[in-house]
Amino acid sequence: MKNDNSHPISGFQQQNLPQSLPNHYKSPLNHHQSLLNHYKSQPNHNQSLPNPHRSLIIPSLASLFLLAFPLLILFLSGCEKVIDVDLNESEPALVIEGNLSQNEGTLEVKISNTASYFSNQPMPKVEEASVMLTNGPGFQLQAEQTEPGLYRLDDLPVNFNSVYRLTVKMDGQEYTGVSTLNPLVKIDSIAYEYQQEQIFFEGGYRVLLYFTDPGEEENYYRVKLYKNGERFDEVDDLIIFDDSSLDGKSIQVRLRGQLFEPQDTVKVELLSIDYNAWEYFSSLREVANLNPGSPSPANPLSNLSNGALGYFSAWTSSTRELIIPE
Repeated sequence: MKNDNSHPISGFQQQNLPQSLPNHYKSPLNHHQSLLNHYKSQPNHNQSLPNPHRSLIIPSLASLFLLAFPLLILFLSGCEKVIDVDLNESEPALVIEGNLSQNEGTLEVKISNTASYFSNQPMPKVEEASVMLTNGPGFQLQAEQTEPGLYRLDDLPVNFNSVYRLTVKMDGQEYTGVSTLNPLVKIDSIAYEYQQEQIFFEGGYRVLLYFTDPGEEENYYRVKLYKNGERFDEVDDLIIFDDSSLDGKSIQVRLRGQLFEPQDTVKVELLSIDYNAWEYFSSLREVANLNPGSPSPANPLSNLSNGALGYFSAWTSSTRELIIPE
């Protein structure tokens, strides 16, 4: 396994280092970790980190399927009753996806309406809405619609530890969401390792992320992973976790769900988000994993008022890139 070529910790040397990870790595379980912790491969390091890292294993959907498969066989073998489900058409609901990026100083808000369950058409985009961003007295900015259903503000003075409010008005209704911009948490380094093909798991290169969690405060994270400039953007690629039992520790995150090949450019983005956004994305992943293909799955928890679906999230991020060699 090889790491990228830089490390932000002063005095850290990249030569003459141990060839393997410490044996005392730990993998604390939380609600997004697989119980199949015996599925591990030890990377061959040519570089180690200055402190032992606590390890988080981000599973792929296949690992969850391994657990569910015996239960599925048992359920199907003993279930013969036919149940008729009445799928009622519901009124369209407003969906708001608001992102305030400290890195780029931009607000981007996507607004649409839900479509019928039986419709194969994309969700209708909402035009001519009023979108406002506020941050205390004197800070009130109106976003402009740049294309149907998309509203933007650029070159914003976005500050850490500030509370931002998003307000959307349309058809006589008002919808609001609040998000706190937490401080930046920097990536220490990223690395890759080759995983041999196993049952239900393809062989290929997988990525490891290393960072240090700030101590004595609650932190919430989202990881975005890119391959040759394209982001992994399926629900199963949603990587969310917090620092429960890891407060102030050096953390290793092993990303097992995404595969890479030689000459691929890998980009990892570590987002610091607030609790409301973490709760939304956590519930979104749980709904997707617990109700795959459900005719009427529950909606994820929203931090928006007045019955709107979606979220508003203020965040900052740290990024690293590497190229997997031949």
